[in-house]
Amino acid sequence: MATVLVTGGAGSMGRLVCTRLAKARHAVKAFDLSTADFAGLSNGVTALPGDLTSVSDVEAAVHGVDAVVHLAAILPPLADQQIELAQRVNVTGTQIIVDAMKKHVPKARLVFSSSVSVYGTPDNDNEISVSQNYDPDDNYAKTKAESEQIVVNSGLDSCVLRISGVSIPVFQEPPAEWPFLPDQNIEFVHRDDAVNAIVAGVSAKLNDSTRVVNVSGGLTWRMTGSQYVADYFGMIEVDPSDAIYQSDPGHFSWYTEEGGNAVLEHQQNSYPQYLEQLQDEIDRLMED
Repeated sequence: MATVLVTGGAGSMGRLVCTRLAKARHAVKAFDLSTADFAGLSNGVTALPGDLTSVSDVEAAVHGVDAVVHLAAILPPLADQQIELAQRVNVTGTQIIVDAMKKHVPKARLVFSSSVSVYGTPDNDNEISVSQNYDPDDNYAKTKAESEQIVVNSGLDSCVLRISGVSIPVFQEPPAEWPFLPDQNIEFVHRDDAVNAIVAGVSAKLNDSTRVVNVSGGLTWRMTGSQYVADYFGMIEVDPSDAIYQSDPGHFSWYTEEGGNAVLEHQQNSYPQYLEQLQDEIDRLMED
């Protein structure tokens, strides 16, 4: 059993990660702002209010931990609207965590939740490997790329997870614009598989080739944007021709996992399984 600090632990993804870690019999500390809603945390998860940009708060939080899962960040669209805030939280906050760990728990592992947006808008004809150069084209992606460099150059036992678009098996209203082109290659990842990767990163036996991993769904999740939308609209009985796509390509492609799945074993929900789960959720809502 390890003691694990989860930054952003009261958020939607953070709660799932904390719950899974606690079920694996780890002692978990959910670190989040004092204004966050800590109600309903799982047994084995301790609420720890604090500010990621406060050196004293972070140093106190990391004392005695065996691992840190760093999820907290300012996300789009806010990250692209409030540039200074995103820089302070996403980049400076990551540096504060790294410095605190090096000072107090230098042997602890750091699992950093990053994003495939660090690649920018990729060439639609090629799979994206982790050796692809950074090419961030918005502020959020830039902060993730900067933060990655802080982590990989820290000398800590670290794991960087570049997570693709996350598909949640819950009915949601279609966006005003789908964040990709109809003919663009996309390979999203099931929400539970993203959680699988993050949780596995805490204790997996890593090597040099799995210190940075593309976390995506796998072969069954490889499709074009129009196929993804058609499948979704089909379940809610909407004509796919009514879909509105953004005018520029999104930060999505197909991704090579290069041994990452063999180590993290995160790809456990295929795209057909996701569609079944989503259909079951929609059917349940229709019955209520």
